[in-house]
Amino acid sequence: MNVSKDSSNLERGIKRSTREVFISTATWVASTALLTFGPQKWWDYDGLATGFAIGVNLLAGAMMLFAFFRLLKRMDELQRQTHLEAMALTLGVTMIFTVIYGSLPTVHLLSESHPTNTLFVMGITYILSVAGLWAARTSE
Repeated sequence: MNVSKDSSNLERGIKRSTREVFISTATWVASTALLTFGPQKWWDYDGLATGFAIGVNLLAGAMMLFAFFRLLKRMDELQRQTHLEAMALTLGVTMIFTVIYGSLPTVHLLSESHPTNTLFVMGITYILSVAGLWAARTSE
């Protein structure tokens, strides 16, 4: 078996999967914006239109999830291990942050908390975890 050809096929598969993740994530973000702003700005809280926007958002989210799973399956063991460890760190940080952030209104340190703010914590934690773990592993 030709190692160079296998490596080239792996790289092409990862590039294609990365493109799929990017496109599906952009679609999900757009559908989330539609769901968030559409009822007030475009269809005056019509239940049918809002239900449709929810369905589109669910479908786009599922497409994004499956695209990411396909990307994970195409990665080599080191890449996959890096991402899985980054996901574990992200889950832990998000869980701790959510409990503390959710209790801030109760203890009167915030007037209200917005659950969507946890998405920023998740995204930043995941990106920094992947970058840090990858840098540590590839510098050895």
